[in-house]
Amino acid sequence: MNAAPIVGTPVVRPGHFHRLGIACEPRQHMDAWLRRVLGARPLQVRTRQVHGLPIGTQDGNHWQESGVDIQLLRLGQDPVALFTATAASGPLGRYVARYGPGLHSVAWTIDDLWAAETLLRRRNVRITGADVPGRHFFMHPADTSGLLVEWTDSEFVDDSRGGEPTVDGRPGLVDVRGVAWLTVTVRDARKSAELLASLMEMAPAPGYPVGQHEDSVDLRIGGVTVRLVSPLSGRSRYAEALERHGERLHGVCLVVDELDTALGQLEDEGVTVVERAGPQAWTDPASTLGLPLEWIDRRALPAG
Repeated sequence: MNAAPIVGTPVVRPGHFHRLGIACEPRQHMDAWLRRVLGARPLQVRTRQVHGLPIGTQDGNHWQESGVDIQLLRLGQDPVALFTATAASGPLGRYVARYGPGLHSVAWTIDDLWAAETLLRRRNVRITGADVPGRHFFMHPADTSGLLVEWTDSEFVDDSRGGEPTVDGRPGLVDVRGVAWLTVTVRDARKSAELLASLMEMAPAPGYPVGQHEDSVDLRIGGVTVRLVSPLSGRSRYAEALERHGERLHGVCLVVDELDTALGQLEDEGVTVVERAGPQAWTDPASTLGLPLEWIDRRALPAG
C-alpha cells in the first residue's frame, strides 16, 4: 500500500525543493566520490534572497556558517549540500558522532519565513537552527516523525531544474538522472503522513513500486517525493534501521537509465549490491561512504 488520505489544514506551502543534505566526516572526500562515481557537478552558491540577508562566507560552491563547512553539488537535476562539521562539539559534529555519515535533512523554499515560523510554533512545532532570524530555520525532527526539514528563502541562481542538466566536467561512472524519492523510516506511515499533512501542503504520489514487508506512503512535497516507510515485520530491510536509530531520514532512491548497466558499473567500482527486486536494487552503505542508496530504472517510474 502506498496511498493515504491527506487530511488536516497545513500551515506551510513549500516552494521549490531546495536541497538534500548529507552529513559527512572530515577527510571523507564525499564530494570526490559523488563526482567520480555518480557524476555530481558543482552548483554555484550564488543566491537571491527575499530579505537580502547574508548567507555566510561564500567561495565558489563552498560556504561556512555555524561551525559547518557546506559544499553544493548537483546530482542529476537535484541540488545536494554536503555538511562537514568544523567543530566536534557543534550540532552537526554531535549528529555525526551519533549516527555516522549519511543523509541529514531536506529543505524547501518558502516565501514568508516569519509567518511560517509563527504558525508552526502555534502548532507546537519546535524551531531550531535559526542562527540568523528571518533567513532559515529547521523544524525539530521529534515533531515531524523524524524528518529534519529546513525552510529557507534562498534560491540558486544557476538552478537548471526544469531543463536539461548542465554538463560541466567529466561524467560519472553511473549516469544518475536525479532523485526518485527520499525514504523516511517511521513507526506508523499513516499517522506520520497525517502529521506532516497538518504542517505542510502535499499530495499523494501513487504509482511507485512498493515493498512486501512494509507499509509505505508516498507524498509529493514541493517537487520531490518523500516515502514514509514503517516495517511490518523483522523481514523488512528497514526494520534494523528503525530499531537502531528511530524515526529519521534514512535513504535516497536514485534514478538511472538502465538498471542492469548501472549495477554492473557500481560493482566494478567495489559497490556491493545486497538486494535486487525487478527494476529496483539496494546497495550496501558500507561501500557507498555510509549512504543508504536505492536504485531504480527510470522506465519503472510513473509517467509524468
